[in-house]
Amino acid sequence: MKWLQIGKEAAKNVGRNKLRTALTMLGLVIGISSVIVLVGMSDGSNRQVAEQMKALGGDIISAYVFEGSLAYDDMAEVRALPAVADAAPSKFLNASVSAGTKRSNRAMVEASDEHYLPVRNLELAAGRNLSSIDRENKSKVCVIGGAVARDLFGTTDAVGRAVKLAGDEFTVVGVLAEKGESMGLNTEGLVLVPFQSAGALGSDGKIESAYVRAAGDDAVQLAKGSVSGYLERDKGIDPMMFSVNTQDELLGASGSVSKTMTLLLAGVASISLLVAGIGVMNVMLVSVAERVREIGIKKALGARRGDILVQFLVEALVMSLFGGVLGILLGIALCAAAEYAGIPCVVSPTIMGVAAGASMLIGLAFGIFPAHRASQLHPVEALRQE
Repeated sequence: MKWLQIGKEAAKNVGRNKLRTALTMLGLVIGISSVIVLVGMSDGSNRQVAEQMKALGGDIISAYVFEGSLAYDDMAEVRALPAVADAAPSKFLNASVSAGTKRSNRAMVEASDEHYLPVRNLELAAGRNLSSIDRENKSKVCVIGGAVARDLFGTTDAVGRAVKLAGDEFTVVGVLAEKGESMGLNTEGLVLVPFQSAGALGSDGKIESAYVRAAGDDAVQLAKGSVSGYLERDKGIDPMMFSVNTQDELLGASGSVSKTMTLLLAGVASISLLVAGIGVMNVMLVSVAERVREIGIKKALGARRGDILVQFLVEALVMSLFGGVLGILLGIALCAAAEYAGIPCVVSPTIMGVAAGASMLIGLAFGIFPAHRASQLHPVEALRQE
């Protein structure tokens, strides 16, 4: 009953000056909601990347040669390695992409072959894949992403149309199905041309990167070892001059960077919580100064220092908890709005618990000094004040 009475009195005292209380709580609301939204957006982005990586296939291996290169004929040897199911070369080209007077600034031209789409687990929305005949005849054909098609033709119905790559005319034979963007692969902006046709676009024919598909999820590490051994022993490339990574390793590196960014953003948002806490302390100090006579009367009637301490500490907690609850609700609403706008944002129970704990901690940490100051007032001196 005592604690119930203290709670009722605390709520009543907090509600005496509604404007002051609302302004104090505003800082808490902004701080708590900022933490929830920033962490939620980071978690949402991480989850989206993980889902996209899974969609691309967990058995894909990326190989990059920093010094040296491979020839196209080497790809047949890579496909014959133990635990390797397929492999495709990859070479990005610096070429403008246009059609008539329109130009696609988000297009990325990549040279590969008919193995590229199966290796990278990509599908066609229309048309066909590159073929061995395209490769042998050095045909000027390409497969493009949906965004490039819309940029150039205003529609994804682009099969059979002509595009200019660095001023050279190529015919669109296929349009990729939408798969989003993940870990350097932007299918929407991709323009894929036969590797042997890339010479017309200034390619030197050297391969610095390739994608390898393992024979199964349980053969990924074995395939990785096979590719690394091939580059080192057969091609004589220094192990420090190439990198062979699995999707899980790339995802882990991305996750590590994302966690660091999440902590940084949460730290920035927490500054507003610190400012809000100082506001709570200032309001409680003002409340103590306004109620000196009330404190004196309570002490004269037998209230102990601990009773006064608890009373003001509960008031600070009530104010902080109200602000915390409103901040959590606002954070959830903002995350929902972000999701509606197409921005990934996930509010986990953990971050909600952390937010609630932070609001309580603020009430305790910044309310203890004003409460202690109130409890130390001498009853006689307090009663003398008007």
